[in-house]
Amino acid sequence: MVTTPRGIGRIGVAGRLLPAGLALLALALVTPVARAAEIEFSASVDQATVGVGEPFQLVLTVRGEDMLSVPRPVIPPLPDFDVLGGTSSQSTNISIINGQLKKNATVSFVYGLAAKKLGTSTIPACKLSYQGKEYQSQPIEVTVVKAAQGQSVPQPSPGAPMGTPPGARGSASLAGGVFISVVPSRRTAYVGEPIVVEIALCTRYQIANGGWAALPSFDGFWTEQVFEADRFDFQRRVIDGKAYGVSVLKKVLLFPLSPGRATIKPMAFNVAVTQAPRDVFDMFGSTQAVKVESTPIVLDILALPEKDKPAEFTGGVGQFTVTASLDRTSTTNSEPVNLTLKVTGTGNLRMIDKPVIPPIAGLKILDPEIKDDVRASGAGVRGTKTFRYPIIPQSDGKYVIAPIVMATFDPQTRAYKTMKTGPLEFAASGSAAAGAPLVEATGLKVLGTDIGYIKPDATTLRVVPMDPPRWPNLLYLASLGMMGCALWYRSHSERLLSDRGYARKTRSSSLVRRRLREAEKQLKKDDPKGFHAALTQAVMGYVGDRFNIDSHAMTKDQLRAELDRLQVPGETSAALLEIVDQCEIARFSPGIAGSSQPRALFEKTRDVLGRI
Repeated sequence: MVTTPRGIGRIGVAGRLLPAGLALLALALVTPVARAAEIEFSASVDQATVGVGEPFQLVLTVRGEDMLSVPRPVIPPLPDFDVLGGTSSQSTNISIINGQLKKNATVSFVYGLAAKKLGTSTIPACKLSYQGKEYQSQPIEVTVVKAAQGQSVPQPSPGAPMGTPPGARGSASLAGGVFISVVPSRRTAYVGEPIVVEIALCTRYQIANGGWAALPSFDGFWTEQVFEADRFDFQRRVIDGKAYGVSVLKKVLLFPLSPGRATIKPMAFNVAVTQAPRDVFDMFGSTQAVKVESTPIVLDILALPEKDKPAEFTGGVGQFTVTASLDRTSTTNSEPVNLTLKVTGTGNLRMIDKPVIPPIAGLKILDPEIKDDVRASGAGVRGTKTFRYPIIPQSDGKYVIAPIVMATFDPQTRAYKTMKTGPLEFAASGSAAAGAPLVEATGLKVLGTDIGYIKPDATTLRVVPMDPPRWPNLLYLASLGMMGCALWYRSHSERLLSDRGYARKTRSSSLVRRRLREAEKQLKKDDPKGFHAALTQAVMGYVGDRFNIDSHAMTKDQLRAELDRLQVPGETSAALLEIVDQCEIARFSPGIAGSSQPRALFEKTRDVLGRI
């Protein structure tokens, strides 16, 4: 017979007070006959009136006496609702009344739902098949209204100013518990003015893993990468009075390319939400795959003012300074002189065009070599853009390069700024005597036409083997093996979280070894009652874990029926039930002849469990 600790306590008292024959009769009286009891199947919701997008719970409850494992109910299609996830819980109440053992079990299947549209929507009847009979719950009507103030579908974004309406912060929620936050530093900017955009995952759940479902794209913007996360790093933030874990996924700088209304398109992210266990029966919880998507954000891009726009404007928007220098003050034989122009500051450095150098008689000014040395951060793009102009003297003399004028736009003052370098001088000589033609190649000059060939002086060449060594193949095979092991371990870990039966079966061997050690410990202490109790726990626990059943609350007849259903060999099943019988007689009726050789019973138990 199998019962709960409370029932065991009562029967133990009876075993101590009654004579041996009466105690055996009491055991027979409290052993009920397994029967297919009727069950109750009902549905309920925690809120009859909900807002659009607000989460609420649909609870399907199964109640019954002597109820065995219950399959998951079948939920019909719900076109008016989003199914956010589900979990289950189970409770068992065992009592002995007038010598009869009563076991009432309740299994609850809980589903998170969110309504899609206003009005009255109906959750249709759900169905359950149990021991060849069909059960059906009642339909439920739900009234859907507009979401209350502060509970609308768009959720707040971290870093937004206090008092900003949630819908204006550029984030989209899923039941208010997990959403993508997209926060621009400003919603109005000039063409070329940087906008810092932070993209973060905000959640109130435990996240197992995640990845982009749709990579962010920023059409109409020049993009500079500031930060790209390679792992989750959740930090606690309070958003509209609720605590969230916020992990920044991406941070970029956007430079608008044209005026008008520009849109940051929605971004989609897949996450695996780990639902915490609700009770001891839902030991490992469940993992729900969820796709969250941000809402589009519209930005107002202003055109640069045409009034007072200098002719020397080259597209720079920000705060800059400009310097110019020559790499030498004199040259001979038409050797090039390099004019270096550096623009330094903060702004759209990569979008600045080359300034125009006025032509100078006697000099040939080539197109510049352009180099960027910039760093992107949350404060903007800072660095230096360098223009290197090769200048070829075509005649001798002293040359003066007039000041170079550049104009940029400062969005802080909303005005253009004109910058000017100082004049530069250098002298050229021997240019007419060089007499060699100039060959242009994208800004580089090759003087002269003679080519000096390299002539080898070796008379013989050594043959070098071309076959690659074979030992790297072993590394390749080892890497494949490691990859396979990693994939298996990842699949195994995810299944442990999502499949309760698999997790129980996986851990059954280690648990039964620990329980058998405890039984052997009690045996060495010469504690028969403790030994038989530990041995019963090892047997029933191993059977329950191995086949994912609630074996501890089963009667002997129910256990026999369950073992037959699971197609356990008859010899093994009979031996298992015999062990349980001997343990119960020794525990509850020590006066009755039971197992006189505990060590033999222990070895028999190990042998039987090894055959399951």
